[in-house]
Amino acid sequence: MLLRQASLHESRGDYEAAITGYDRAIEVEPRNWQLYMLRGSARFKAGRIEASIEDFDLVVVLDPSQDPYLWQRGISYYYVGRFAECRRQFERHRLVNPNDVENAVWHLLCVAAEDGLEAAQEAMLPVGPDARRPMKEIDALFRGEGSVEDVEAAAIEEGVGARFYADLYLGLYYELVGEAEKAATAIKRAASLPNRGYMVEVARVHRDLTP
Repeated sequence: MLLRQASLHESRGDYEAAITGYDRAIEVEPRNWQLYMLRGSARFKAGRIEASIEDFDLVVVLDPSQDPYLWQRGISYYYVGRFAECRRQFERHRLVNPNDVENAVWHLLCVAAEDGLEAAQEAMLPVGPDARRPMKEIDALFRGEGSVEDVEAAAIEEGVGARFYADLYLGLYYELVGEAEKAATAIKRAASLPNRGYMVEVARVHRDLTP
């Protein structure tokens, strides 16, 4: 019952109420790593990013086998400036999710934050076939082999989901290359999508953290 109520709060975007619900569930089952995963995710969505990392760390303490799956922790690392840990998290995630373009992009962002874009492109992780559009075009863009126009064209062909990913990753790309106004516009569009998916919440957190 506690978990159901917390999940309902989270689905409605009331993340503080969800966190309180997960707190209570954890009091009942303090060794259940899945509860820390849920609370960590809700904490991130609420903008409590350091606290989200504390929960994701506890997931690994309770079940070390979960470590390579924790791409969410990698994103949290990015937003608190722990770029070396961010980079390593996405390198480990590739071992269990080798086709994911998003993983390679976030790894690049972590590397670029410390070493610059050129070095990050040289170190960008290889990916397999990611069937989602416009992921192939996003991958090429960040590698320096594609264009914004290619991403836009693919997004137009595919509809709402593709448009969201185009907006989110074009926003991150524009920010990376110093085009702040274009970045803010794209991230704002991505954050406006009316659902509570994790990456939509990443867009909202990014929007709220950007000066």
